[in-house]
Amino acid sequence: MSRLVHLKTVDSTNTYLKMHRADLPHATVVYADTQTAGRGRQDRTWVSQTGGLYFSVLLKPPYNPFLPNLTQLMALSICYALEKYGLTPAVKWPNDVQVDGKKISGILSEAVFDKTVFQAVVLGVGINVSQTDLEHVGQPATSLNALGINVTREEVLQDVLQFFQRGYPALCEKGFETICAAYTQRFAALGKKITVKDGDKTIFGLAEGISPRGTLLLRTDQGLKEIYIGDVLV
Repeated sequence: MSRLVHLKTVDSTNTYLKMHRADLPHATVVYADTQTAGRGRQDRTWVSQTGGLYFSVLLKPPYNPFLPNLTQLMALSICYALEKYGLTPAVKWPNDVQVDGKKISGILSEAVFDKTVFQAVVLGVGINVSQTDLEHVGQPATSLNALGINVTREEVLQDVLQFFQRGYPALCEKGFETICAAYTQRFAALGKKITVKDGDKTIFGLAEGISPRGTLLLRTDQGLKEIYIGDVLV
């Protein structure tokens, strides 16, 4: 990445990059020791405990239809890093990473526009590294420390960014097809009956796979449905 910024504390690394995007170059990474207003998808609170890795990446590619797949590339990059440490992670479509069914990482992707003109994509990532008390985060969660992995936040950051940087050019050029096989191989719900919630809408079916566009393929009583957004409940 072109520039690395370390902050002791910040409201949100995503918010920081969005506010300073005009003054920062493409591929700037900002990471913080703590966040006072960390966010997940759909404005959920991200509990930013001391010991976690919280970072965001500022990307300024030309606008293209593959931008939503950057979230999936980041999830896969996190999987690769965890596999390097001897773990067997799985992707909870579209933006969480789990180990043994417990959340270890989440990603928030935000496209930034000036009126109607595309400016950038900001990818925010939280990874549980050295936390020991994760009982109060609202869902089953784990950390590298809890799994017996002794690494620093900086080591995890560099490993994840290294994998992301390798896959970024090809994904921007050719799309999700460049990572489809690897992502599907790590898809936690593959072959399982699941419920997908999108706001007030709920769909039940069998998770048949991930499409070449990165969407979820769900076999329902009404036939095969392609799901573009939603929360998976296994």
